Amino acid sequence: MSSDPENELASVIASARELLHWEETLGGTGFPAPKAASPLQTPLGEPEAHEGDEDTVARLQVLADEAAECARCELSRGRTKSVFARGTPDTDLVFVGEGPGFHEDQEGLPFVGRAGQLLDRMVAAMGYARDHVYICNIVKCRPPDNRTPLPTEAAACAHYLVPQLDLVQPKVIVALGRCAAENLNVVPPAGRWRGIWGEWRGIPVMPTYHPAFLLRSPQFKKPVWEDLQEVLRVLNRKAPNR
Repeated sequence: MSSDPENELASVIASARELLHWEETLGGTGFPAPKAASPLQTPLGEPEAHEGDEDTVARLQVLADEAAECARCELSRGRTKSVFARGTPDTDLVFVGEGPGFHEDQEGLPFVGRAGQLLDRMVAAMGYARDHVYICNIVKCRPPDNRTPLPTEAAACAHYLVPQLDLVQPKVIVALGRCAAENLNVVPPAGRWRGIWGEWRGIPVMPTYHPAFLLRSPQFKKPVWEDLQEVLRVLNRKAPNR
């Protein structure tokens, strides 16, 4: 049976509009950049409340307090503040980055610099409010000169990351950058790693490029959008029409 040309054209137009919206989100030209919805204005509503939420928050706070006093590796010597997480643990989506930068080290929150602002726009383009996802890093203290965390440092910080993710129990994790993907054990021994689904303790993991990399190399914004569309598909959600 031959396909309907009008339906095919409509599909192409819809896909093109989505890509233009996404490109504008990442600083390109096209449609206006989406504004992050407030917690009371999210397109898909408030996160559902679940039994045990208060206990989860309390247990995460215990981990955060312990991380603030941690001296398990040399990174602790240079920190201003430990950087545990931001967002809500009552979510289906977690983003895991590499480690804190200068602004994060000063504020004690992950992804608050330029890369964080870009991540917020990515989150909004997916249809989530800024605080309706959970964001953390492989290591909780800033590496010197923003270098990649050493394996020993990541291993030391797994003391916090593993129970952190176990407590949140999202439906999907997005690993931002190769370092995060490697430490979640979802990078194959060779070949392509971005956009290839992996798994961490039964939770699907989508590895994609870090927002800081996109700031330097905006030509890779399209594959990242494709990765995030895959995430939405697994979550049975759609990006909002704009």
